[in-house]
Amino acid sequence: MSPTSALPTWLANALGSLTAGDLDGWMSIYAPDAMHEFPWAAEDAVRRLEGRDAIADYMSRLPEVIEFGPFTDVHVREAGDETIVQATGHHRSPDGTPRDLGYIWFITRRDGKVTRIQDYMNALPGSE
Repeated sequence: MSPTSALPTWLANALGSLTAGDLDGWMSIYAPDAMHEFPWAAEDAVRRLEGRDAIADYMSRLPEVIEFGPFTDVHVREAGDETIVQATGHHRSPDGTPRDLGYIWFITRRDGKVTRIQDYMNALPGSE
């Protein structure tokens, strides 16, 4: 499992959709029974979404708080149906303020669809 700096095509396309504001394109990666977790989220924030509908509902509200931008410093490890991604997202708040986030994603897929994402994100120093 050697690291690479190239995102898998399925994930690169999905992130491109998210950046373009295409929620359906992003959601196309998820299995109906998928789970998306945010283990580092604050205690009073959403920490776990179960099912594609719950994930879509949550994701549909994100444009109110963040405008997704490009991802850099990408490091990927794949082994079978498991993918680990470390990356930096260069986003903006709705008022245009830069908002850089560090990500680590542990992704599990079944039959080509995401069944679980553990989404560890953290604001980088100087981005708030």
